[in-house]
Amino acid sequence: MLIAVGIGYVFGLIHIYKDVGFSYTGVVTHYRGEKDAEIPKDFAAANLIHVHHVHLFSLAMLFFLVGMVFILTNLPEIVKAILVAIPYLGMFLDFTSFWLLVFISPVFAAVAMLMGALMAAAFFLIIGRPLYEMWILPVWQKRWGKGNVPWFLR
Repeated sequence: MLIAVGIGYVFGLIHIYKDVGFSYTGVVTHYRGEKDAEIPKDFAAANLIHVHHVHLFSLAMLFFLVGMVFILTNLPEIVKAILVAIPYLGMFLDFTSFWLLVFISPVFAAVAMLMGALMAAAFFLIIGRPLYEMWILPVWQKRWGKGNVPWFLR
């Protein structure tokens, strides 16, 4: 399940790259239009609502399900709590920044890109840790012993 979810997330990132190219200018142009073009605010709002209602539901559920697997790992509780919260915080700030980008200023495209990257990085850490503990850590412990695992990999 974790690998399939990770692959699905990668396809989502590829879709984003196709739309905006992971560039500030691409994000601004995609959401605000060309420099001289004026996008009607009601049209922009309708597009944001259409995209965000689907993504808010699906990403929240995805982060919840993957987070449930992640909390079963051997990490300290505070680390688990922080890493499970980061994708939600990133999602909230990411989606908020798109509204601010469209209706306030193109400067918020940088915030959207930063928060999207934070959300993706945390998501892949949350997927990676359980996979590591299931497949890599047991091999390490069998080959070099349980006491020889570095503290940050336990």
